[in-house]
Amino acid sequence: MSESFFERFRRQMDLMEFETLPLFSKPLLSWNLHTDYVGRRFIYRPGTESTLDDARRMLERWNVQHGAVLLAESQTAARGRAGRSWVSPPDVNLYFTLLLRTGATAIRLLSYVTPLAIAEAIEEVAAKHGAALHVDLKWPNDAQIGGLKVAGVLIETAESQEGEPVALVGVGINVNMDVDRYPELAGIATSVKQALGIELPRELILAAFCDHVERLFEEAASGSRRPFEAWKQRLITLGREVVASGSGPALRGTAVDVRDDGALVIETPDGERREVVAGDVTLNGGPS
Repeated sequence: MSESFFERFRRQMDLMEFETLPLFSKPLLSWNLHTDYVGRRFIYRPGTESTLDDARRMLERWNVQHGAVLLAESQTAARGRAGRSWVSPPDVNLYFTLLLRTGATAIRLLSYVTPLAIAEAIEEVAAKHGAALHVDLKWPNDAQIGGLKVAGVLIETAESQEGEPVALVGVGINVNMDVDRYPELAGIATSVKQALGIELPRELILAAFCDHVERLFEEAASGSRRPFEAWKQRLITLGREVVASGSGPALRGTAVDVRDDGALVIETPDGERREVVAGDVTLNGGPS
């Protein structure tokens, strides 16, 4: 028998460390938002298994507002692409799911709008703190600093109670994590703090992300190609030797282009061009 909403609420309250809460400041987030709808409805959880799963359950019970953001301080069963786990230490990073009530065709736009918004948000907040930082993007939707992963995106779809398509945009951003404390992340991941040497307020990065993702999504939905071209320009995947893996056999070759639908074009050693719609790529034998 599944637990009721009130049982779940009580269990979450038991997990809270009240001598340190609230660590995430909703007022600071709200003061720095410049959006019409993204982030205007903000749901906070001290801990959960997965914000994606929570968002899906919320849709089954309530009429969740378009642009709502559900954030947790920690996750015990977070997942990335291909079912991988996502290391989610408490109180230092951003783990959230954005819910957008949007048509099925517009959901495709989020695959490039979301990572681009992450990159622009991190760079903007770093610049406001006097630090220069460049965030690269790796196909399909990872954000990297210096070749190491700093953020990831997992997009799932659901339906509202009225049968309306809803995009569940799961985002994890390593903000103030000390990556050295996690040997399994050595040579794979980094954090904004590790790249800059200073901590940045998570609230400012989330607010900046909300600002950028709303602006970019509306721009792309209006028919503009600028967000797509900006995403493409940041892709470090293009021009590199790659190994693409997915549901079928691994595909080796050079990543030469991305199509308008987001598919990666790989030229094999024999000159054939193949498209990869979904999956992962490894760059030059490095970590994916």
